Amino acid sequence: MRRRATAVTATAAAFSAVLAVAALAVPAAGAGQEDSGTEFWNIDVNHDRDYTVGVDATRKRLFSVSATVSDPSGVESVTYELWHGEERATADGVLVGPSRCLKLNEFTSYCEALVTADPNVNLRSNALAGVWTITPVATDGAGNVTRGNGSYLARIKRTTYMSQTVATPQPVTKGKNLTVKAQMTVASWEAHKNVPLIGHQVLLQYRKGTTGAFTTLKKIKTDRNGWATATVPATADGSYRYDFAGTSLTVATTGSADFVDVR
Repeated sequence: MRRRATAVTATAAAFSAVLAVAALAVPAAGAGQEDSGTEFWNIDVNHDRDYTVGVDATRKRLFSVSATVSDPSGVESVTYELWHGEERATADGVLVGPSRCLKLNEFTSYCEALVTADPNVNLRSNALAGVWTITPVATDGAGNVTRGNGSYLARIKRTTYMSQTVATPQPVTKGKNLTVKAQMTVASWEAHKNVPLIGHQVLLQYRKGTTGAFTTLKKIKTDRNGWATATVPATADGSYRYDFAGTSLTVATTGSADFVDVR
């Protein structure tokens, strides 16, 4: 059995219709060895354009990783390795998913795996949130093993939650001040519960009436208990909510709106 590495190439037009759900792969880093005939196309994570996976505080999360794989000897099997850290050899987190392959023709297969991210097993540290590198590993029909050397990324993030927005007092007289509050929490893989999200910016948004788009009124930072609190003058009947854009480590979320009757 030979082991070899190869760069991943761009997708072939012939398979674009078959693989419409797959996102375009990130360009490969470096050139493959000349004796490597295996190629990987369309690395896709969770069928998400940003390759993002959100994981709760206690519940395991299954997500998909897929690619189109081609080799002159055909494709026997494919496994996806996801690792966190500067280098694979010193990674502080590893996720592995064996795939099932759908044969497209004699040389090419579409291979998809379900990978498990579990705060109780392989995501026990909050420090594991962020960018993970994906290394596809393929065995061809002749038994040769190829490790993809492209820079393919998955973003595994901690989920966030926004409580129901509460605006007081209600009803309110036009021109009087409203106090609008909501609490943000974030999944802690270490504590196995949701904890306050402290010192993060959220947007207070307002929509006049019952339809139409929300507009941003203020930018607020959450306090030591995760609360966002803002004071605004009541102008007309409408809804208030808080919106969090997310970070490289946390998933975006939007809270439920509170409708205010202005008299």
